[in-house]
Amino acid sequence: MIHPTLPHSEVPSLSNPQFQKMIMLATGKYGLDHRLLIEHIGRNLVDMVNTLCPEGPVLVVAGRGNNGSGGLAAARLLAGQGRKIWVVPTHEVENYSGAPREQLEHLRHYDTIRVKSGLPKMKFGCIIDAAIGTGLEGPPRGRTQDVITVLNGYHGESCVISVDVPTGLSIETGLPLGEAVKANFTLSAGLPKPNIVPGGHVGRLFLGDMGIPTDLVNDLNLTLPVFPGFLVELI
Repeated sequence: MIHPTLPHSEVPSLSNPQFQKMIMLATGKYGLDHRLLIEHIGRNLVDMVNTLCPEGPVLVVAGRGNNGSGGLAAARLLAGQGRKIWVVPTHEVENYSGAPREQLEHLRHYDTIRVKSGLPKMKFGCIIDAAIGTGLEGPPRGRTQDVITVLNGYHGESCVISVDVPTGLSIETGLPLGEAVKANFTLSAGLPKPNIVPGGHVGRLFLGDMGIPTDLVNDLNLTLPVFPGFLVELI
């Protein structure tokens, strides 16, 4: 399947405060279940994985935020299709709460999923970077820094898809805060983030529909073009 395209310049960007406001309005004023928004991210990731990286096992590196929830939802959906999945949380499992914890709990029902505390030394067809997106504060350090280093070691051997923003990249400048994941593809959730443009660490940039009502978009004072599909490539 070839995804439809849109010029990046025709799509407004969404700052982190705006994105948080969008989620608040969606789940509050408009009554959308947060799990539904996560499911949209997961299904868009599955579409990308199946189209762009159709062969081989999949590694999902998942943090404790919305990105992690979307990555874990994708792990579950891919496992349901028979793909072999390795999941590596960026923190101890007992430190996860809310939606990410729920998504982790769901994974135990799938025989083809392995949850590991460390990154396996094996070749993957695809890697989903769902560690840290717009929530990054300062240069990566500790376990996050280790994850970036290891994932970049796979570059050129595995297809890397980052959720929203490659881990380690600043949406304030579009530049790495130290070291950052070098993605082949990046999936923007809802709308692209400031300074996250195709090329460089971002790779090819895709926009995934999250089922946001038109009235909510108006509440954010945004004007959107007509999207030709649930998943489009921004060029």
